[in-house]
Amino acid sequence: MFVCPLFVVLSLEPRRQVRILANKVTKQTSELVESEAKLTSIFEYSPVGIFHYDNNGVIQKTNKRFEEILGADRDTLIGFNMLERLEDTEILNMVKQSLQGKVSVYEGPYTSVSGQRCMHLHANFVPLYSSTGELEGGIGVYNDVTEKQQSTANLKKLSMVVEYSPESIFITDTRGIIEYVNPKFTVTTGYTGTEVVGKKANFFRSNDTPDRVYRNLWATILAGQEWRGELKNCKKNGELFWAKVCIVPVTNEGVITHFIGIQVDVTKARISSRKISYQATHDMLTGLINRYEFENLLAQNITSAQQDNTTHALCFLDLDQFKIINDTCGHMAGDELLRQLALLLSENIKPQDILARLGGDEFAILMTQCDLAQAEKTAQDIQALIANFQFMWEKNIFSIGASIGLAEINSQTKNITEILIGVDSACYAAKDLGRNRIHIYHSEDELLVKRDGEFRWVNELKYALNENRFELYAQPIVSLSDSSKKPIYEVLLRLRTRSGDIVPPGAFLPAAERYNLSNAIDRWVVDHTFAWMGQHLQHLDHVDHLAINLSGASLGSLTLLSHIMQQITLHNLPPSMIKFEITETAAISNLRDATLFIKTLRDFGCQFALDDFGSGLSSFAYLKNLPVCTLKIDGMFVKDILDDPIDEAMVKSINDIGHVMGMKTIAEFVENDAIRQRLQDMGVDYAQGYGIGKPAPINEILQSMGKGT
Repeated sequence: MFVCPLFVVLSLEPRRQVRILANKVTKQTSELVESEAKLTSIFEYSPVGIFHYDNNGVIQKTNKRFEEILGADRDTLIGFNMLERLEDTEILNMVKQSLQGKVSVYEGPYTSVSGQRCMHLHANFVPLYSSTGELEGGIGVYNDVTEKQQSTANLKKLSMVVEYSPESIFITDTRGIIEYVNPKFTVTTGYTGTEVVGKKANFFRSNDTPDRVYRNLWATILAGQEWRGELKNCKKNGELFWAKVCIVPVTNEGVITHFIGIQVDVTKARISSRKISYQATHDMLTGLINRYEFENLLAQNITSAQQDNTTHALCFLDLDQFKIINDTCGHMAGDELLRQLALLLSENIKPQDILARLGGDEFAILMTQCDLAQAEKTAQDIQALIANFQFMWEKNIFSIGASIGLAEINSQTKNITEILIGVDSACYAAKDLGRNRIHIYHSEDELLVKRDGEFRWVNELKYALNENRFELYAQPIVSLSDSSKKPIYEVLLRLRTRSGDIVPPGAFLPAAERYNLSNAIDRWVVDHTFAWMGQHLQHLDHVDHLAINLSGASLGSLTLLSHIMQQITLHNLPPSMIKFEITETAAISNLRDATLFIKTLRDFGCQFALDDFGSGLSSFAYLKNLPVCTLKIDGMFVKDILDDPIDEAMVKSINDIGHVMGMKTIAEFVENDAIRQRLQDMGVDYAQGYGIGKPAPINEILQSMGKGT
């Protein structure tokens, strides 16, 4: 009775165990499938390329990234026998090593066989073992690190640029603590990296730069902006230097992390700039301010008189008997006299007064905040000072005097021209009345009205233009290196008076320039030279070209510029046969206009020369901006090169600079064969002067055919 239920229970137990086992198997199988799916997904979408190869090196499985890296599809890659088809021997050896149970790593350039894709590859080859420990091929992992490698290469290049930069570079944190300096920093400051890293960047500042500059600097860079400026810093040896500094914030996702500082030692440049500025505004012989700067200051004081109803005075001095000393003792004596007199005058004027050398033996004193009565008393003192001055030269004692013109500057004074004309007229009146005296300018002064001075030349020039009384002369310029080269001729101007006398340009051109007649005279010269060339062009085969002088006023005239090109076309002249000469002073004082004028005519085919080069001594700084093809070395240096080593050095320097810039050089004032030979030895290209040929009427060029020059 109890046996049957027990039998039933015993017969059901195995089935229940089977079901439990089956459920476990099903669950584990499901988990295994799920795990395999995850692994397959990880394998398939891994960011690196993965592939499996068997013991024969045949690829059995690949993922998407591997296909992308090689530039080939899966069908092409599956079945690819690496042992037979790999071309890269280094990769092939690594595959073989993995099939021998060794792990290999490769990094370098690689071109895929299947996709012909070039890259910088990082690859790992790992042997694959079965659960029983048997080798079943290998796993390869490819990673295209081309961009990373390029970034690394770029960083290395950038690092080298910084390391070998010709500019001093330092990097700080946001507190200004130095983290890095390049070698140029050490060269500039004397401090090594070891000495400065960890210190604040202001440790080498000087006390000469105001604190407000640094406050502005920090406010700017902390606001995320670039700061530029000049700071006076201190080197390790205590030497101060000027640095042109640029500081740039470095940001990461908008947050400032570092500052990069770049500094350039501009001490020499600042010194040169000051020197150039000084030379542009000062007379090199006496150290006084020159005419250009004096006229600027005069204009400012005229404006102050007009606006503030203040009174000033202008004193114009012209030395008497200076020409006698210059002619009898030479220009060196004349120069020394001017230097001594300039020093004497500067020591005996009021601190607020302005003394200038206007040129030659002419000086001017601008007496500020001074009425006419006070100015007259000062002028008398100056006249007495000059009269008592004794100049000694080679055991000879000379005395000089001064004719002085005096004019008041007040609210009625219109401009520079008016006041200069006034004092010029007064000075000439003083000379005409017997010299060594003072004459005061008054607009109603009948004596001054009658004085011609430069006005006489102004009227004479106007009449000469109307009556066509100018005449063209020419002076030859010859090659020093090749006597067979055609000569050049400079066109010169002479004025024939109504009485028939010939007047050289030195007598009338200063008046023409001062009273705005030089442009009209330039136009006359251009028109008559071009007309003469057009008439005789067939007889000028023996001439290389003609050189025509232009004044500073003409360089700013677009009307004359257009007229020149029209006349060249009208007379059918070859532009290459025409060269224009402009003085260094005119070119520098009208640099922008001069550059435009020269470039336009050079593009048209004409040539340009810079005349009297070296006279201003500021020329080298501006020369590269002037598109001229020839430098004419100022005769003041040339005439004494046999006796004065400084003049010889100047001529050589100018000649060398000209040649470096691809220009021809012409030496003026070549008075004899010895100077000519010295210039030839220096390598100067051309020579001009009385030792070469004197100026003669232009028609004599025609007579020189076949004779040589």
